[in-house]
Formats: sequence, C-alpha cells, structure tokens
Amino acid sequence: MTKLKRCKIIPHAGIILWLSFFLLALSSCKSTTSPEVEATTARMTVNNDCGIAVDIYMDKNFQFSVEYQESETILDISIGEHEVEAKNKVTEIVLSSLSVELLEPREYILTIQSEASVHITNEYGESLNIYGDGDLLSDIGSLGTLIIENVLYGVHLLEAKKVSDGTTVASISIDFAENKAYFWTINQ
Repeated sequence: MTKLKRCKIIPHAGIILWLSFFLLALSSCKSTTSPEVEATTARMTVNNDCGIAVDIYMDKNFQFSVEYQESETILDISIGEHEVEAKNKVTEIVLSSLSVELLEPREYILTIQSEASVHITNEYGESLNIYGDGDLLSDIGSLGTLIIENVLYGVHLLEAKKVSDGTTVASISIDFAENKAYFWTINQ
C-alpha cells in the first residue's frame, strides 16, 4: 500500500512543480505594451550661416565648433532658459548672444547669421555699380547712399565701377568681424 500512495503523490508533485515554474516564468516577463519613458530634455540644432567658423557656448560652457554652412546638435538640454553665444573661432569675439527659453522636450533650431552691414556713400559724382567679391550687388546714384545688410563675416573685396563704362574707380577690402556697421565713402 505504501507504494500505491507514493505513486499518487508523485504525479501531483510534478503538476505543482510545473505550475511553479510556469508562474515564475510569467512573472519575470516584461510587458511589450508598457509605455515608453517620456523625454524630459530638449535638443538644439545650430546652423551656421554667418560666413566663418564659430564656437558655440551654452550657459558659458563650450559645446562645439561649427564650420560655415554646417550644423551641429546639442543633446540633453534641460527645459528652461539658457544663454547661447556664438564666438568667432579665431578671434573669440562674441558674434551673437541670446537668451532662449526651451518650453518642452523637442528639437529646437538656431541659425547663426551675420548682422554686419556696410554703409556706402557715393561722393564720386557719377552713378556707380557696387560689386562684392566680384558679384554685382547694387547700383548707387550720384551723391547717393547704399546700405548692404547681413554681410557674411570674413574679408570681402568691395569695388565701385562707373555705370557708364565699367571702369573701376575705387575698391576696399573690409574684414567683417563683428556685428556692427562698417562705412565706405567713395570720393573722386
């Protein structure tokens, strides 16, 4: 009789053992429908359209250098207000400084552009065509003024040519290194 009772216990023990392993395996599985963790930081892509390479600082900390017509991205920025500066990579002159408020965790885009301008006064006595680095920019009447805004940073050659025959009457090379107004007066 003892053998018979032993046989009855063994099948029940196997079922209990199998159910224990099954329940243990189920409890250790991760749900594939669990919600994703929400992002709590922002990103900022910096586009450089200013004409020269710049160093980017956020909250006074160097982030990276960006070459002209390239982009870089600052990752994991906390939500809130931040100070962003773009400095001339060579001279370290601050070209752009602004306060940005990041309101939500998403990607923001910041484009660095030149705010330099050149004010040209024609005292030559004839109408002139103004060229910049070989390209016609505008004409300027006799005794007129012309303002060219958002000149790319860097050294640029400006030339004044007579409208009548294309003769060059004046030229100047200007290093646009800051966000300021530059002046050129053309005399005879």
